[in-house]
Amino acid sequence: MPDVPTTCPPAASASSEAAAKREASPACDSAVEKQLCPDQKRAKHSGSKARNKKKLPRKANADEAMLDAIELMMRNAWRDAAPDADPQSMPKAFGWPANDSHAEADFCRAPPIASKLSGGQPSECEIDVHVHELTERGVGLATRESAHDLRQLALAGMRPWAFLVPFTLRGETVRVRSVRHEWGYTQSDLLAVVQKSPLRVDVPCRYFGQCSGCQLQHMAYADQLDFKRQMVQRALDHANPLFSNLPVSRVIQSPLEFGYRTKLTPHFDIRKDTTPENVAIGFALVGQRKVLDIEDCMIGTDTVRAGAKKAREVTKAKIASYKRGATLLIRETNVPKDHPESDVTDVPASGLVKDYVLDHKGWVTDLVGELKFRYPASSFFQNNSSILPAFTGYVRDELSKWNQNLSDATSQGSTRVLTHLVDAYCGSGLFGIACHSDFEKVVGIEISNESISCANNNAKMNGAHNCDFLLGDASKIFDKVDASPMNTAVIIDPPRKGSNPDFLDQLIAYGPRVIVYIACGVPAQARDLNHMFSRGAIFIDGSTAPVEVKPASVYTVAGVQPFDLFPQTYHVENIITLVRQD
Repeated sequence: MPDVPTTCPPAASASSEAAAKREASPACDSAVEKQLCPDQKRAKHSGSKARNKKKLPRKANADEAMLDAIELMMRNAWRDAAPDADPQSMPKAFGWPANDSHAEADFCRAPPIASKLSGGQPSECEIDVHVHELTERGVGLATRESAHDLRQLALAGMRPWAFLVPFTLRGETVRVRSVRHEWGYTQSDLLAVVQKSPLRVDVPCRYFGQCSGCQLQHMAYADQLDFKRQMVQRALDHANPLFSNLPVSRVIQSPLEFGYRTKLTPHFDIRKDTTPENVAIGFALVGQRKVLDIEDCMIGTDTVRAGAKKAREVTKAKIASYKRGATLLIRETNVPKDHPESDVTDVPASGLVKDYVLDHKGWVTDLVGELKFRYPASSFFQNNSSILPAFTGYVRDELSKWNQNLSDATSQGSTRVLTHLVDAYCGSGLFGIACHSDFEKVVGIEISNESISCANNNAKMNGAHNCDFLLGDASKIFDKVDASPMNTAVIIDPPRKGSNPDFLDQLIAYGPRVIVYIACGVPAQARDLNHMFSRGAIFIDGSTAPVEVKPASVYTVAGVQPFDLFPQTYHVENIITLVRQD
């Protein structure tokens, strides 16, 4: 490292031989072009212009989450370097003048070293880097600069080249191999930990570091929980700086750190260069479009692991009959003790035992406490049953607490203010059925016929006679709710991509008294919360966003509670409670 921190130099080699090897590399094109006269440039591109253009890193193809993580790293380094400085004096951009797309492109297309996929030799692609942050996906964000030098760069408004390195921890120095250049950063393989963090722990899984399924096994579980809480805070802050002051509760941990997952979907590919007996069945190899053969997955329940072993045996026996790859399905289910094939409807939870389903067209019976839920094996349902009683219990307790608080505030005593519950994105009815006993009426809404059928059958099976699950038009989602919004609570549990502006605008217009937003995609949840804020519907830091027409319903954020449904991975679920001000 130089004594004085500098920005990364353009891609170039000390020898003409090395430069010749990398001339065709898209990562080096901008650096090479700077040395050519216009006639040479035209000649260079005349025969392969289209091909080279396709290979150049493009901002449109970059991962926005990674670009955001790099920007956050630089802002944090600036704050660490100047803790007493006026936040308004922070540079608007690091590495180039704000909004200067040409300067940005010059930097982001000129990595400091070659990469494996651009034809670089091992000696050209290997480098020691320092890990400064973890991204929201648990990947180390590193630079060649030390923490001290990074802070000096940030103070000068400059930016280093970033390297993404899986399976690392903050503060570590690691040796990496540059694999693929992206817009301003490089995807890298971890070769060795040169200086390890005191937080690094031994991992129990023999596949860790190669399998893409788990990202955090090298981190103690308590530290995983802290990391996930920080990720929730980071997502909120990124969506809107005003959200940075929202208190985020400690993550509620899973009762099981391993052996919790009730569903596994290993897959395999049929490749021309692989004999049938050597076909790998498992999960994606990190950073490659190949499958890693996995004989046993430690995060699966004992039942699922037994099912996976059986599925591998069956598939291996008939592998020659496959023309292309396939995805296997192993799901845990519950069946009657003495008659596994009989109907579970009238059998209490205590009369059921664990089994597995391998057929995509089969049916699964899941238990959440004493409640039973039946659904097609190929459909969505939460995959960690050990935490579901606490997960659904929190939602139920939040609604009950606010029902009581609102009753006390309106001097209604024991009379419930919240009499109706709407379960949007209801799926198989998990939350609506789990919370039904505290409401006069529960209405679940979905746009899937199959889900509605399952939800109604599950309500009947669990004696939730006040539940009615309806097929809803996404453009008129609340038209089938006949209760006053002042007496209604709404649960929303959208897919990972979050909700959409049209639904959120309908939600604001309807104006329920309490909203409980359950998210498996926290950045999308934070984005949706910011959309509501932009409509003037979220009251925070003493005010709402300035809007031409103030909505009738304005909400305060009454709670932010993360849950860890997927230990050893970067995934985190989060529940935000919104309470209408009036």
